[in-house]
Amino acid sequence: MKKSNIFSDKIDIVLLVSVILASVFGILIINSATYALDAHLKYVAVQSLALLLGIGAMTLTIFFSYKYIEKLRYLIFLLGIGMLILVLAMGKLSNGTQGWLVLGPVTLQPSEIAKVCFIITLSTHLAKKYESVNKRKTLLGLILHLLCYMIPVLLQPDFGTATVFAVIFAFELFFAGLYKKYIAGVFALGAIVSPVIWFFLKDYQKSRIITLFFPESDPLGGGYHVLQSKLAIGSGMITGRGYLQGPQTQSGFLPEKQTDFAFSVLGEELGLIGAVFITALLLIIVYRCFDNAKSCSHDPFGEFICIGVGSMMFFHIVENIGMCLGILPITGIPLPFISYGGSNLVTCFIAIGLVQNVRMRRRATKFDFMD
Repeated sequence: MKKSNIFSDKIDIVLLVSVILASVFGILIINSATYALDAHLKYVAVQSLALLLGIGAMTLTIFFSYKYIEKLRYLIFLLGIGMLILVLAMGKLSNGTQGWLVLGPVTLQPSEIAKVCFIITLSTHLAKKYESVNKRKTLLGLILHLLCYMIPVLLQPDFGTATVFAVIFAFELFFAGLYKKYIAGVFALGAIVSPVIWFFLKDYQKSRIITLFFPESDPLGGGYHVLQSKLAIGSGMITGRGYLQGPQTQSGFLPEKQTDFAFSVLGEELGLIGAVFITALLLIIVYRCFDNAKSCSHDPFGEFICIGVGSMMFFHIVENIGMCLGILPITGIPLPFISYGGSNLVTCFIAIGLVQNVRMRRRATKFDFMD
């Protein structure tokens, strides 16, 4: 396959434009969310730099054939697990979670990078075993693969990120043809285990679940985040209060407004119209990931990569918007391309680079590292 054919009409332009447009909107939202802070220009500068690094990382990811990346699966597995173990040993504790590595002026969240590592290694595993996915031996191997990533994350403890790994795993196995009886069994097991997990949760995690259903029971404590978020979104109504004009945002009542509750800033200042636009833009990204998976169904590895990226993005979007609306528990899951956070933004671009990589080479029959 000639290199000139790879780049001619192979890039998913809709996907590319959507992620860059969403990222630019994210910087605008972060600017508004931090506008009243002394260091607000620092937030904007860091996110802008992360955007540039993300585009560079995406380009580099596209450059190397995903078939070559597949050959590095053991190294990628060790990288992902190694970083998760390293953060347990010497990570920074923040908000009850030991999930950040401080490298001089840079703060890195290894679990974000581990998500992409997991998508690659799980996709490789499934591509080799999908024809026997319903055999117990295969399933046990796949579950062990999942636990290698989940256990270090749960030890941080970060239940939100651990759930992301579980969702990616569930989506990929579902599309691999997992029997419905196994799916039903997982839900039944979850229903049985959930009450037990309650006793292992920390107080602030229990508070998040209780206040999901009864936020008014603790309006100045556990319910504060949810109530302020719903108030901000509700006050935006149809057209919003105006950019940089949101009372909850600019007066500092809305907590974690540049990270967890960036969508609440969006709803308050740009209203229903702005919220629907951004949600639609993000869902287009998810749709393009799954659509690209369908277009390369002849290649299980490429197909599972696209499914993994699409499912990761989908869960992030649903969970983040759901917690901002007060219908899902607060987990600290960022909104892709919108929330502040260099690790998440760069990781999202790398993930999109993988999807573009698969799309560009979906009709190829022979590969080298550039083809």
